[in-house]
Amino acid sequence: MAQDLGVSRGSFYWHFRDIREFKRRLLNHWQQQTTDEIIAQMQSQDRDSQRLAELMFRAYSSNPHLDRAVRFWGNHDAQVQKHLTKVDRLRLAYIRDLLLDSGIDAEEAATRARLIYAASLGDAAIAPKAARPLSKLDLQYLASVLSQ
Repeated sequence: MAQDLGVSRGSFYWHFRDIREFKRRLLNHWQQQTTDEIIAQMQSQDRDSQRLAELMFRAYSSNPHLDRAVRFWGNHDAQVQKHLTKVDRLRLAYIRDLLLDSGIDAEEAATRARLIYAASLGDAAIAPKAARPLSKLDLQYLASVLSQ
């Protein structure tokens, strides 16, 4: 990062109290970009049956490289894993809430939310050329099946 910014490593890290603060700020930025902003945008939309499909389309069409990198990093760093767990819980809760809004009972909504999220993570793990990406129509169908 320092090289990309055209500064020395020392002057780059000078902006942070320690490596823990650097990681915390980096993870907070990742969360803001990949979770908080998306949830805020989704909540500003009308509450209709298409919100789950729209969320799924955003998740499935986003660039998975950053999330994959954070997950890999979390396998080797407890601070990162703790933050990743927090983000996973936020994402799962939001998906569950969308399902609850569609009239699904709490236990079933939690199960379906986990399946939707696991499918998203699994799809991102498949090599990009190994499978055809899910289309918006595919995702609308999946959302309609899982929200009934």
